[in-house]
Amino acid sequence: MVTATGLPAVAVDNYPDEPSEAAASVLDSTLFQEALLAAAYSDAGSESNAGPNEGNLNVELLGSQLVSIGDVEVRLDEILDFGQLGALASKSEASSPVDAHAVSGLLGADGGVTLDGETEDFGKASVDVLSIARLLGVDGLTDEIVDELLLEVGAGAAEVRAEDGVILDQDGVGGLGQYRVADLDLSLHSPVIENAASSVHDIGGSIDTAVEDLVNTNLDDSLLTGLFDAVPGVPTPSITVDSNMQDTLFESVVAEPITSANQLITIDLSTGELQVHLDQLVDNPDGSEEGLNGLPPNTELIDDTTYPLIAETVHELMEEITNVLIGAIEDSLDAVTVNLAFTDEATGLDVSWSIPLTSVVDGSFPEAENNSTGLGAPLATVLVNTINTLGPAVSELLAPVYDLVISDEGDKIFELLINDLKTDAITVPIRELLSPVFEVLAEVLSITINRQVTETAGVTPTSAEAAEVVTSLDLSALSIALLPANEVARINLGNAAVRISPDGGGNPGEIDPSLTVNPGSVAPGQSTIATGEGYTPDSTATVQLTDPDGNPVGDAIPVDTDAEGGFTVPVPVPSDAELGDYTVIGTDDTTGEAAEAPLAVISGADVCAMDPTLTVEPSAAYPGDTVSVVGQGFPAGVPVVVQLHDAEGNPVGDPITVTPDEACGFITDLTVPEDAEPGDHVVEAEPEDGTPGAEAPLEILPPGTNPPAECSDPTITADPTIVEAGDEVIVTGTGFPAGATVTVQLFDTEGKKIGGPVTVVVDEDCGFTTPITVPEGTPPGVIIVDAQPDDGSEGAQTPIAVVDNIGGGDGRDLKAWFEEPFVQQGDEQTFYASGFDAGEVVVGLIASEPIGLPAQAADADGNVEWTFTVTEKQDIGVHQGIAVSTANGDSASAEFEVVAASVSGGGDGDNGAGDGDLAATGANVTALIAAMVLLLGAGAVMIKRRREISQAFATAMGRMSDDKRSV
Repeated sequence: MVTATGLPAVAVDNYPDEPSEAAASVLDSTLFQEALLAAAYSDAGSESNAGPNEGNLNVELLGSQLVSIGDVEVRLDEILDFGQLGALASKSEASSPVDAHAVSGLLGADGGVTLDGETEDFGKASVDVLSIARLLGVDGLTDEIVDELLLEVGAGAAEVRAEDGVILDQDGVGGLGQYRVADLDLSLHSPVIENAASSVHDIGGSIDTAVEDLVNTNLDDSLLTGLFDAVPGVPTPSITVDSNMQDTLFESVVAEPITSANQLITIDLSTGELQVHLDQLVDNPDGSEEGLNGLPPNTELIDDTTYPLIAETVHELMEEITNVLIGAIEDSLDAVTVNLAFTDEATGLDVSWSIPLTSVVDGSFPEAENNSTGLGAPLATVLVNTINTLGPAVSELLAPVYDLVISDEGDKIFELLINDLKTDAITVPIRELLSPVFEVLAEVLSITINRQVTETAGVTPTSAEAAEVVTSLDLSALSIALLPANEVARINLGNAAVRISPDGGGNPGEIDPSLTVNPGSVAPGQSTIATGEGYTPDSTATVQLTDPDGNPVGDAIPVDTDAEGGFTVPVPVPSDAELGDYTVIGTDDTTGEAAEAPLAVISGADVCAMDPTLTVEPSAAYPGDTVSVVGQGFPAGVPVVVQLHDAEGNPVGDPITVTPDEACGFITDLTVPEDAEPGDHVVEAEPEDGTPGAEAPLEILPPGTNPPAECSDPTITADPTIVEAGDEVIVTGTGFPAGATVTVQLFDTEGKKIGGPVTVVVDEDCGFTTPITVPEGTPPGVIIVDAQPDDGSEGAQTPIAVVDNIGGGDGRDLKAWFEEPFVQQGDEQTFYASGFDAGEVVVGLIASEPIGLPAQAADADGNVEWTFTVTEKQDIGVHQGIAVSTANGDSASAEFEVVAASVSGGGDGDNGAGDGDLAATGANVTALIAAMVLLLGAGAVMIKRRREISQAFATAMGRMSDDKRSV
């Protein structure tokens, strides 16, 4: 026997000592002492039973299980009927401490378990609410009110997947995981509804009487009898009106179920059944018509607003019955007849003529019936012959009566009659029936869609934006709590659950984080470099500067940790910071453990009094990596040349020119050339005025020892970036997963595909090169080259400009310049270009971290401009802007420099094209802020993931200022 037990927080507690586990089932309940294999149950533990393991539904065996409801033992199939369920199954797998998968749903032809499929394939289960209510001792429903109350549930399905220590939101709606509920109806049978059917029949009889009265009142008998004055000896006929629509009207209402206009209630008066379609009670947050699917976690389906909505719908449903009856009256008027009888007992005359009211429409008048005998027979023959010629004349007399019956005035008469009768006979009894039903329903059970129970770990107290890491998710597509006030039991349909260890199976305390800052003293407005070690590998951490009182200073800085648990990140000190002893805190987001390092904030004069010093972080890097170079004690305002040298003193790569701020400091990025030889190197910084400089060591590591994590931060470039329709573009990708198949596709700025895709396999160095052709007929403007790996990992995009004609413009003098030669991340920048024809359409591109600037029509003077925000993805260094004519294909370019927060000016950029190196497009391990933030200016569009392309461009186009003429 299975008995009720306690209420566990989550279902994944079968392998508590193992780093990860998974479990899934079609049905689960706290009524069960243990999971039932017959309910398609499966589970997995990462160390002892990794799976994948499967479970299949056995309806017969499941129904035979005994459960305790209240003080009574019953077979499960006495309260839950599974006989209509489809071929359902589950699968569970826990392949590593950070990876787990659980799914319950429809068994596919390939043996897999899926949430997809037709609704009818899932089948239905029904919960006998009335039996459960009586077993639980809940009073309020007698057989006179309702003798059957079932919750009919289309089988639920659920899937939870964790990858790399993260529980995924697989469909983008409804929170983590995904689920499906095929259907959900509350079905009841009641003698009250059966009695309502007889009331409808009575209403039909009352309509007959009303029609007879209406015709009798409005028919001019004298004109009708006057038609026979020309026949000598014919007595005045008797005239009666008969309406026999009752059965027809009754059938119009009870012949098939009637559903309310809002689709919430269906009533079948012929069987006494009423269904409440519970999926109509919900409003999806995104405005979609997903019904029960796509709802937020833990959506309660029945609450105190439910019955008022039901009651209002019953009223609307009764209005529908009125409309059905009124519509049926016109269709049934062939059952309304005007009857004439000519009789004379003395002569034996007996002629009758029954005229359907609809004869005035179809012109089909029946012949008179002659039952005359004796002396009246000759007169009857003449009379019958006369009657058979009077159709048109009679039609003219009856037409006003017919028109009145089918007119709006007639409808109002019948509507008033029907409403008066059905209100007391049908509407009120049914509403009074449903009130106690929903009172009992609310007491007996609560219904939750997308029920989610989670466990979390790793609160990050130093960051206002930090979130707890979800380590366990128990998802039920549909969950029913019995006696919800006390929750004596819970029945879950469509279940999937996983538990993972985002730290790889270790416990908090098993990491040993440490943090250093270099330099250890800076002036307000300058930055130090924080280096962390011993954090959770391949995870995230949060770095926060705090003042001497422990208060946060500036924003928290999120960073990614590498495969060894390390990171390097600049930490800026606000320019208005007071002098004193500060602290830099680095918190591991997975475990919540933190390390800290002191930082002295000193005056700018104190920094200027120092001898020049140089710091390079990290002190070892691979070719292609970017390091941060921090200088202190250099002459304020005097340009400094930063150059990498090998062990023999030879320059490696191009120099970088930076200008120290008024506090005699600077910070800049230096990218190690791809062809740099491994070994000891030196970074030198020399002021241009010949005063002493400084140097710092930098070890270049062998490329072959570069960890696999380098296959990350994917980027692509396109060559050329200005093309005509029909041209071929060479797309080069770096940082993609080795061995993955990448799909390269062109998109317009609305996110619509242009032409077909091209696929390419990533080589062992995480790169690829492939051509793609811009289709003939592609209109001029900015289009997006999008590259997406087939493993679902991050892709990359870059913009190109399509023009009508490359090499046009007859050598005209086009110019371009930026508003500010030097900007910081987060600043606004404006890109100008001139020399175009008035009204000519021009598009813009910002190289390095790609930004596409939407099309602008040149003003009367041939000028265009774009304003955009320099984001944190725009690396420190020189960036190039290109303004391209879509008609002629000629262009103008200019450069600007992104400088660190501590730099107030300098460098060798100008308002025209310069010779400085463009900033690197790849991974930057010392980005000022690691989190990607999209800050759109008036028309700038940061290229985003494929599914966001349309939204990003729509936002950009919508934020153009009024004086910009968007094309």
